[in-house]
Amino acid sequence: MVGESSVAGSSGTTTGAAEDARVPADEEVFQRFPRIRLDQVNIEYYRGLLVHELRAGWCPHCRLWHTPLRPICPSCWFADVTARAVQGVGTVHLLTRLYQGPPVVDYSPPWPLAAVELAEQVGLRITAPLVETPDALQRIGQPVQLVWIDRDGVPWPAFRAVAGKENTR
Repeated sequence: MVGESSVAGSSGTTTGAAEDARVPADEEVFQRFPRIRLDQVNIEYYRGLLVHELRAGWCPHCRLWHTPLRPICPSCWFADVTARAVQGVGTVHLLTRLYQGPPVVDYSPPWPLAAVELAEQVGLRITAPLVETPDALQRIGQPVQLVWIDRDGVPWPAFRAVAGKENTR
């Protein structure tokens, strides 16, 4: 699977698939994210961002997903977890509106920040901005899909409401 790699490793290679030329080497990931404290575990998340893949940890032993990436499964303690790309669809689980934020974000306040529960598994959540979404659709339970925004010259995940899929909750 493209985008699947050992969380403990940092070689930038994929497992179970032929070599993929678009997988950035460690050096490129370090260069593109100079403000992030990268290590042998979280580098796989940021490597995925560079190829527009949102990655989460997956345990082949108990078959559960987890975020953030960890060197062992937080559920069964299996030591050979992998980083895999997720579908990028889910629902807004929690929503807040920020009036202040990092200087590299060019949003007009208030800008919505959502904890999105991903479709892969109940409880698998990622926090990202909610963009291109009218105020009326910025609510808990709203189906959303992954989109990419540019922040400081690198791609970052964001979500937007799925058109025509309003949740009546």
